[in-house]
Amino acid sequence: MKIYRKVSLCITGVIVGSALSWGISSVALAGNSQEEIQEQFGPVLKLEGKARKEINAIANILGPDSKMKPIDATDASGEMCMLETVSKHNMIHFSQTPEQTHEDVVYFINPATFIANGLDVSKLPRHPEELGKMTPMQWYYYDGTYVEPHQGGQLNKEFLIMSVDVK
Repeated sequence: MKIYRKVSLCITGVIVGSALSWGISSVALAGNSQEEIQEQFGPVLKLEGKARKEINAIANILGPDSKMKPIDATDASGEMCMLETVSKHNMIHFSQTPEQTHEDVVYFINPATFIANGLDVSKLPRHPEELGKMTPMQWYYYDGTYVEPHQGGQLNKEFLIMSVDVK
């Protein structure tokens, strides 16, 4: 159960963590009212202790000098994406509305190392072509040749993909 709590905190963190990386004070300086700040950052401002540290850690991951890039995939799936920008072959998606799906966190991993070490991807289920069809904690293989529903486009790269349901 601890893993689900941590993942839940990560979901919240990524959704609002990117905003924190630019700083709440800069939002206030931009002329926003206390109500606007509360509306945009309310869940973050309520966090204390370890949860607040977790959010700040995630915000630092998305900072300007990071090798992680936030991508808005909400039009395709209602998810925010963090793309690792060195190889551009690893991603993690976080649902903005985890209570509406069992695909709350979706990991996209480059399978090359696993294949080189003997993983037979043909034995994995084919990644579903529709949202909401993944079984949580089940690894899938995506061959890159069709529209990946979380991204909303054909990725032209192989991925191992798994979802986690936290709500």
